[in-house]
Amino acid sequence: MKLFRITFRLMKLSYLALLALVMTVYYSQTVSKTKPNVKLLAYRELWLQKVVRAIGLKVQVIHHDKQTNNESLDENDAIDQRSALWVANHISWMDIPLIGSQGVGFLSKAEVRKWPVLGWLGSKTGTVFINRGGVNASQMAAKAIADNILDGDNVLVFPEGTTGSGENVNRFHARIFAPALEHQLLIQPIAIQYLDDHGQLHPKASWHNQHFMSNLLGVLAQPQIHAVLTFLPMIDAQQFSQRRHVAETAENHIRNIVEANEVL
Repeated sequence: MKLFRITFRLMKLSYLALLALVMTVYYSQTVSKTKPNVKLLAYRELWLQKVVRAIGLKVQVIHHDKQTNNESLDENDAIDQRSALWVANHISWMDIPLIGSQGVGFLSKAEVRKWPVLGWLGSKTGTVFINRGGVNASQMAAKAIADNILDGDNVLVFPEGTTGSGENVNRFHARIFAPALEHQLLIQPIAIQYLDDHGQLHPKASWHNQHFMSNLLGVLAQPQIHAVLTFLPMIDAQQFSQRRHVAETAENHIRNIVEANEVL
């Protein structure tokens, strides 16, 4: 049964990869070479949603009320749609398609822009390409992030700088929050959890200290993994004077959800 499930899901993922390639070839002839394309952004979000389902994730999205700590919004309540710097704990390679399916741009090293297919597609769908190292690299990266957010996009970063086990949240690096303080941006903390049918941490979700293929096959073999995204109240960087303080605030908000482990 596990072998059949893995084979079937790999076939679906292969089909989706081929679909992305076809879309790239088609849109390369029809869209601007310099500006992100709105239609392609929508297709990317839809495509990532299909990838998430193909992996075998059952997604639950929770939006917490702005004025309370632990009350979720009702279906008819308004969700804050303002552009922001999205920050989340990092557990798995699945974090990327999972949060990407909610509508957000990513950070990537500058070399990826030159890659066939992925580089072009990323440049058209809100990816922020940054140079690592070198003179003024961090300042240029901060400006690129801020420019995208001020233009109305969301940009996702993982302030831990590495993946964890999912049991807790590692210390957030304060430098990640430099663009928010320098340009007085909003910060959207997001808690990621991968749970089993009993609401406990799923043992196969984290790829901490594990090779990608081994983790991929382990994930695809599972009947289902509950992926929970908790959007916490936005943080206004204008309220802070130091990066460390805003980093600790976002970190603690996410830690309270992850370590409490009470969603299902």
